[in-house]
Amino acid sequence: MLWSAVQQFGIQIISFLSNLVLARLLSPDDYGCIGLLAIFIAISNVFITGGFVSALIQKKDAIDIDYTTAFWWNIAISVLFYCGLFFAAPHVASFYHMPSLTSILRVLGLLLIVSGFSVVQNTILRKNFQFGKLARIDIVSAIISIIISIALALHGWGVWSLVAQQLVARFCRCVFLWYGTTWHPTLAFSIPSFRQMFSYGSFLLMSELLNSLVDNLQGLLIGRRYSASDMGYYAQAKKLEEIPTTTISYLVGNVTFPLYSQIQNDKARLRNAVKKSMGMMNFINFPLMMLLIVIAKPLLLTLYSEKWLCSVEYFQILCLAGLVNCMQSVNYQVVAAVGRSKALFKWNVAKRLVGIVLMLTGSMFGVEGILWGMVAGFYFTYVVNAVLATKSTGYSIFRQLKDSVPLLGICAVSDFVAVAVGNLQLYNVVVMLLQVLAFGVAYLLLSHLLKREEYYSMLAICREYADKFNKYR
Repeated sequence: MLWSAVQQFGIQIISFLSNLVLARLLSPDDYGCIGLLAIFIAISNVFITGGFVSALIQKKDAIDIDYTTAFWWNIAISVLFYCGLFFAAPHVASFYHMPSLTSILRVLGLLLIVSGFSVVQNTILRKNFQFGKLARIDIVSAIISIIISIALALHGWGVWSLVAQQLVARFCRCVFLWYGTTWHPTLAFSIPSFRQMFSYGSFLLMSELLNSLVDNLQGLLIGRRYSASDMGYYAQAKKLEEIPTTTISYLVGNVTFPLYSQIQNDKARLRNAVKKSMGMMNFINFPLMMLLIVIAKPLLLTLYSEKWLCSVEYFQILCLAGLVNCMQSVNYQVVAAVGRSKALFKWNVAKRLVGIVLMLTGSMFGVEGILWGMVAGFYFTYVVNAVLATKSTGYSIFRQLKDSVPLLGICAVSDFVAVAVGNLQLYNVVVMLLQVLAFGVAYLLLSHLLKREEYYSMLAICREYADKFNKYR
């Protein structure tokens, strides 16, 4: 868990710092162009990284032929989808009434082929809990890509500097993964192995496809109905909001899925593991989201300048969705880990259809309406995932809420303290830092006074690593 945290937080911090520079060098339209194409890349990428990856991790007795079969399947799918994107690019550009998107999508689509060559190597490291190696690979790849992207932006490359950032990062990661694993594919392909993995992975693949479609639908609606600038404001707000939410969600899924898979037959251990991991993640996630809602305006003004002011409200709405991010992710991972991929897919269809209806309904009220519809759909998704997970763990949605609501109450009180500090007539940066300090003190003090289990667990972890640090210093 610690190495996975280093991996994700390291990448997000590096990306965040680079974005501070790029946001001043590039325009909202540049970010909007990349945001308009995100749904097509994301959906195509699901077919490469989804389904079979989960099947390989979930399968306890996976052998070399299973990995080789998955590798060649990923290569075939990545080439197929890149060809599809290449020929569909003019139609996508016509849909958005932006001819320049044709060449951008054709180049950006190369991400799919690069991913196809490295998915299995990444899966092997995850399954063997080699998160330290993954962390080093991802962080070095991110640093290289960001240096190149900033250099291109300084030389006036505009949107192409963002395209280069993604391509360089993915290519470097692929090279390092091949160098960092001893496994290499042969020319074999097993039909029985394919069928076995497909029977499990196909439902997860379809579930992840629906998830990706709905998660990116708001960008499609905004890009189609509104301007590239509106899409840019939304993309920037989403990028900032995803620093904590995606990091924590990735951290949860990256570690808990293989862990839950190993103890899937022990219901008592599984229930305790779910309760513990959900509580610890909420202890971090809840205060982050609640604090970001309060300091949204001074934060964006300080980081990106006044030209991004329109992103503030979008960012606050997205943070509301992020509140249940860990809870829905943990429940989803449990259902997937115990092998109930078919049930997961069936319910995913229902909950995602509801999410689409909510966003389409919200689109009648502008960009904010689309995002509020997304928030409602996200909370509905949590409810469905929690109900599905109850059968496998016995940790019902009512118990989850009972454990979580008091923590939200502590965050709400801490928010009031931060809002009061925000009335001080000082520079934006100073006020924001004082709000963060006031919120943090209030949150930790209340957690201590109310004897929150997560608080004492976190203290124990901190003491353990402090002792190790002192021992080796």
